[in-house]
Amino acid sequence: MNIALLGCGVVGSGVKEILDASKQDIKLTKILVKDKDEIREARMTTDIQEILKSDVDVIVECIGGIDIPFQYISQALQHKKHVVTSNKKVLATHYRELVNLARKNGVILAFEASVGGGIPWLENIRHIKRVDQISAFEGIFNGTTNYILDSMTSQGVDFQAALQEAQTLGYAESDPTDDIDGYDVRYKCCLTANVVWNTSLPLEDILFFGIRNVRKKDILYAAQKNAVLKLTGKAVKTDKGIQILVIPAFLSSQENMAQLPKNLNYGKIKSEYLGESCYIGQGAGKYPTAHAVMQDILSISEKRELSSEILEEFPIKQDYVSRFYIRGQKLSSLQNFVSDILDEETILTKNVNLLELLPYIDKNTWIAEIRL
Repeated sequence: MNIALLGCGVVGSGVKEILDASKQDIKLTKILVKDKDEIREARMTTDIQEILKSDVDVIVECIGGIDIPFQYISQALQHKKHVVTSNKKVLATHYRELVNLARKNGVILAFEASVGGGIPWLENIRHIKRVDQISAFEGIFNGTTNYILDSMTSQGVDFQAALQEAQTLGYAESDPTDDIDGYDVRYKCCLTANVVWNTSLPLEDILFFGIRNVRKKDILYAAQKNAVLKLTGKAVKTDKGIQILVIPAFLSSQENMAQLPKNLNYGKIKSEYLGESCYIGQGAGKYPTAHAVMQDILSISEKRELSSEILEEFPIKQDYVSRFYIRGQKLSSLQNFVSDILDEETILTKNVNLLELLPYIDKNTWIAEIRL
């Protein structure tokens, strides 16, 4: 089986390394690079058409971003090439179009590496679905933010110091927006829900909050309550639709999820017969992600069923009721929701519908769920 690789950056170079070392009957024959000065060997080209017209069976997309990958993936599927990608952004944004295009052309669109890196997360979901109904999932799906919060908790450093350390170690990008503002987890929760419930959720309707404004005082509050702060993503299927949310949460330190260290990922699935099943592993990085890409390539070569399908439409229900920790400068308008006042800029709410709080949450206000 012949493989083409689009992009040879961090993940792409890992895929190249594993493929070139593989003893399987799989050969990397084409590599797309951006500029001619990157061409170092005969397999490399800057021409996507050369790849599309070649005899490759599988095209692996490791470029990143949305617009160009969407164009290339669409063209690959139209040329009846199987596609493997780790690109959660393009998948969550264009899920319906890409899944339908793959089915129309009788090829596979595989994306194990897009969520959970090398856990493997989506593979376990597919296994459970063969015999069981999944009602909910939750987890810590971003290793960068988990590393930052873990450092703030265990080392007592502030947010900026923890972020800079994560960047030095290669866990965080130079522009960490996707990670620290919750976009990354939103993409992953959207994709997970789509696979779990055979649907295509509108990404823009998913509520998400990040950790950009977390401060030492928030970590101190957690310690006082024997709790740990984590950035969580979760979804549950109800009679009214799918409730899905990305939000920092204060968890009891006794919870398994609260004890997750460093840059690891954690996922928990709730299903009818199996109950709760939990998974821990490296969620990102060169080799964990490349490992997941390679698993998809091997599954395609073994003719395993990886195809996704859209069978049902579900509305996203944003009426999430819980208690919340809110810190900001203009909290007087929230007085009807207050259960405790910690200081002049921090309150705890009573049980309240999150939708009622949204009009009062701005970029200078930080919110977290209290799950204690």
